[in-house]
Amino acid sequence: MYSICDDVETTGVDAIARELAGEGIEVWRANARTEAAMARLFAKAAHAGARRVAELASPSSREAELPFRALAAELGAAMNMSDRTVQRRMNDAAVLDEAFPATFEAWEEGRIAGGHVAVIMEHGLPLRDVEARSEFEREALARAEGTTPGRLASSLARLAESLQPRPLAERHKEARASRGSCVRDIGDGMAEFISTQPAVLAHAMHDRLTQQAQALKNADPTDTRTLDQVRADLVADMLLTTTPTVETGAGFSDGFGGLGAIRGIVNVTVPALALAGVTDEPAELVGRCPIDPATARQLAGHATGWDRVLADPITGCVLAVDRYTPSADMKRFLRARDQHCRFPGCRQPAHRCDRDHTLDYALGGETAACNLACLCKRHHTLKGETAWTVRQLGGGVLEWTSPGGHVYIDKPPSAIHFVPNTDPPPF
Repeated sequence: MYSICDDVETTGVDAIARELAGEGIEVWRANARTEAAMARLFAKAAHAGARRVAELASPSSREAELPFRALAAELGAAMNMSDRTVQRRMNDAAVLDEAFPATFEAWEEGRIAGGHVAVIMEHGLPLRDVEARSEFEREALARAEGTTPGRLASSLARLAESLQPRPLAERHKEARASRGSCVRDIGDGMAEFISTQPAVLAHAMHDRLTQQAQALKNADPTDTRTLDQVRADLVADMLLTTTPTVETGAGFSDGFGGLGAIRGIVNVTVPALALAGVTDEPAELVGRCPIDPATARQLAGHATGWDRVLADPITGCVLAVDRYTPSADMKRFLRARDQHCRFPGCRQPAHRCDRDHTLDYALGGETAACNLACLCKRHHTLKGETAWTVRQLGGGVLEWTSPGGHVYIDKPPSAIHFVPNTDPPPF
């Protein structure tokens, strides 16, 4: 969220930044309204196509599609767009209009952008129950107006999971059967190699590739490849030169499979009762998505260290972090509280961030949780080398002020995403 601080005196570059930011807000809203107007047009076209289909006596599946094709071709020719693209956007707009009317309205009013709409639809459509979907939409819109689509996605994944009638463990067991890999040719002698994996394995694989790619780039300054290109080369090298072992080739459903081979950094939050097997509450791959409790228990069984996170049962804010073998306790506390870089909109994971003193240590700032926050190198530099400022409001809430006087509030993610459904544990 943002506000404009009227009592900030701005001159020169700061005054220009303030003016441009104000203009940017208006342009952003105008662009959102324009995108929504185009979507509304496509929704009207889809509804018109549906009425034409209803007028047919007994249409076959092919005949029923022709009115949509004709309308898509008409709009595509008029707007210099592919008729296939138009027909797809007609279908998407019709679904949005029928399933998420309040979201469509917020988009038209310029309160949210197309990116927010896409995230809401992605996580809300699997909810089949009308009341559950309406509840999801109300909460999703309240969250969307104060954050970026990227941060909204992980938040809505947890929200949607809490409204699912079937537990994640049951659904994951069925979905796991769909794992596999395929190749799709994309032209120019290139192809996509796609592997569908359980979320924990997929994110751990990508994290390991990123670490190794960064190490290679650091070791050879003359390497001109991008990080993404190095990751792609590593995938080919590993798959074509490595012989599978019993551990890595066992398959996820038989024993630990790839879980035992994970060496990348994966931050998993597990409810205590689920860890003990008392409940089936989902765990969370922090900042990404919910995961089934069985996977979480397998990972926990091979963990080399434990972080106990104590959180406020009402607000979900982290109060303290403890560990049996004390080392770098403050870093663990900040990693648990912040989860990602605390500059507005940034999602760089906390374990890749610096621990920054909000009030510089040289100026008397304490090395305490109330004066520390995780900042990625980009935003750490921005804070130290530009006129951007930040102060702590308590409870880990940060107030950022831009050089132009705009104020942005960034709140730490909640650590509570579930409600225990059994009696309190005996401890």
